[in-house]
Amino acid sequence: MSYDSHIIVGKILTTHGIKGWFTIGSYTSSPKDIFDYKLKVLVNNEFEELLITEHNLMPKKIIMKVDGIETIASCEEYIGLDLYTAIDELPKVENNEYYWHDLIGCNVFNEEDILLGVADSLFNSGDNDILVVKNGNSKKEILIPFLKSNIILVEKNKIIVRWSNDI
Repeated sequence: MSYDSHIIVGKILTTHGIKGWFTIGSYTSSPKDIFDYKLKVLVNNEFEELLITEHNLMPKKIIMKVDGIETIASCEEYIGLDLYTAIDELPKVENNEYYWHDLIGCNVFNEEDILLGVADSLFNSGDNDILVVKNGNSKKEILIPFLKSNIILVEKNKIIVRWSNDI
């Protein structure tokens, strides 16, 4: 089985109450958006779809109820599992928009075709997204704001940036 067809969108953190509710963490840009997707967990190397019957966004946590899970004991088997959705179920992106998972692992070159490293991760700084590039030789990280002024081209497995090699 290939796991490349799915992406992690959240995690089951703990139980909530005694009647089969979960507290979850959401990795989607808006926490409530996690419920826009068909959620699955990986059990015995197979994806198992969860039928969400109820959910609630509370001030400090998100809770959900799954069909067929009625007790705290049955909930406990799922604690710590990642929540997945199929990549082909994600909304299509516009031109010059990208899902982070599509960028991670790409080789990053500057305008002079010098390899700066590999896109390791991204994070949001509040103002914009930051591309974290790791150079295997120097073990240094380069943090590149993911802005039109810095990103020249994104294609399969390659990102070209307007960035000095001296940094």
